[in-house]
Amino acid sequence: MRAREAAQRVRHDLGKYVHLEARWLGEDATAVDYRDALRTDLLRTRRGPQGDEDCLTLWFRLRPTVSDFDLHEVDDRVTRIGAALPALEQLDLPGLRALAREAHELGEACRRLVEQAED
Repeated sequence: MRAREAAQRVRHDLGKYVHLEARWLGEDATAVDYRDALRTDLLRTRRGPQGDEDCLTLWFRLRPTVSDFDLHEVDDRVTRIGAALPALEQLDLPGLRALAREAHELGEACRRLVEQAED
């Protein structure tokens, strides 16, 4: 697989789905709304016949295919999300919103991998 194709796969498989449900939440969204969306976005990031993959597992599977890129930002975002996931069920609304922002930023970092491939 070429580098550009690999970066596009990361953008699609991880970057698109890591913040898919949470992006639709409005200002009036509750902690329950955020928690439900984040469970889907972060714990069931990739769904398929072989089962679901969370965002951490998915990144660790895809990471070797883009190892020639600067992965610092994606690695940092994945690490922060990974540290927060065990507390997902206990997070209050501000904590859930912060985690959703982190997921959004991870999606943006995945998009920037494709930009690296174009340079």
